[in-house]
Amino acid sequence: MTLDGIIEVAKRAQEGPICLEKDFDLRVLTPKLNEVLKNYDIKFDPKIVVPSDNSLADDVFEAALDLYCYTGTYCITTRRRIIFDESEIKEALKNSPKQVTFGEGKEERAMTHRRIGDQNRPFCFTSGGCSVSEDVYVKLIQSYVQNPLADTASGGFPLNTIFGIKPKVESPTEILASIWNVILVKEGARRANRPNMGFHNILGSALTDAAFMAAAKPEFGVRPVDGVLIASMSELKTDNSQLNKAAYFLQCCQNLGGVYVPLIGGFSGGSEGTAVVTLAHHLQGLLVHQVDYSDFAPLHFRYSCSTTRESLWVASIVGQALSGNTRLLTACEAITAAGPCTDMVLNEIAAMSIVGSASGIHINNASAAKSQYLDRNTGMEGRVGCEVGYAAAGMSRDAANDFVNKLLASYESRLEDPPLGLRFQECYDLTSVKPTEKYVKIHDKFIDKLEDWGLNFK
Repeated sequence: MTLDGIIEVAKRAQEGPICLEKDFDLRVLTPKLNEVLKNYDIKFDPKIVVPSDNSLADDVFEAALDLYCYTGTYCITTRRRIIFDESEIKEALKNSPKQVTFGEGKEERAMTHRRIGDQNRPFCFTSGGCSVSEDVYVKLIQSYVQNPLADTASGGFPLNTIFGIKPKVESPTEILASIWNVILVKEGARRANRPNMGFHNILGSALTDAAFMAAAKPEFGVRPVDGVLIASMSELKTDNSQLNKAAYFLQCCQNLGGVYVPLIGGFSGGSEGTAVVTLAHHLQGLLVHQVDYSDFAPLHFRYSCSTTRESLWVASIVGQALSGNTRLLTACEAITAAGPCTDMVLNEIAAMSIVGSASGIHINNASAAKSQYLDRNTGMEGRVGCEVGYAAAGMSRDAANDFVNKLLASYESRLEDPPLGLRFQECYDLTSVKPTEKYVKIHDKFIDKLEDWGLNFK
């Protein structure tokens, strides 16, 4: 993206229509969303998690375009709306990146556009979101990076402590945690014998713009072939901190990504409204934060995960709408209800991987245990996501729907009270950094089940 682009965004954030945040939510977004849902007659059928109706996907795209042309993005800091007309949005879509490259040398990987039912395998981000103890941080990162199927990995795990102290936002400890987050991530890649692997999200300990800028420097190992993620705030909002990050990283020639976590049950309403808003978030990421790639997880307000029936439908129809109407590069992310070393977590991850692979987009696996519990992520979840995503490449949407419904039947009733599973320290041998025999057995039994259902891992 261009310097002129971010300058124009900054100008509109200062000069756009004045609006209180409450009015944006209740008088701008909600009425217009209800209007476009009615006009385009968008309906969610709970039995069809992976729709095969191309016209439905096209309608979701057009509804999102209609919505975003009207609402724009709300800047919380300036209390103004950043608005683009339809021609500007379509021009940005026309000029969006065709590919993004991560890593270098033998670890170089290119993320390119996919189509619905694409025989080419999806690009596999591997990541998580829980906070991690200092003493196992490097080994947890190593567990992800050593997965040979992973195209990139993530440093998006916040350090629980730094030098034994809990980091606090807007304090020196946040800066230190962010810097050491990057240093330890790079050490994990080195120990996995993949030092040149790209990280699509280089750090997770930074919340403020100052911490991002302090940590994402070559002195600490960050390269142009790594990436950082800028979060769009729910729903269709930003603030000066996010815009500052965009302005800074656009000047650093860094890969720049967007992450969107719209809430099913929030101001987006149900599944239909969340699908439209999720796609509108992709337009916002492109135009406001000027990102090259995206990652999204439709989070269910009640269950705090993205693997419910409603969330999977949102991921599928948004993926299809983007695949068929744009060349935007995006991945759907599994935020699971269950924790590591359980059969349920593998079923949830597989469901999202099949949805993404069959719907023409890429996949990101996985944030276990709702990303809410200390040390509740391991490299095994990323491994399963990659294996299933690869095996599902080329699968028809009808076949994917059958598979996902079978998977849902195995865990849907447990979403209210999912098993927390085990911590990384209990799932992996900390000397060899290999999964325990218990977790390997759970994995192998699960893969055998999917093979019995007809998924070909060979």
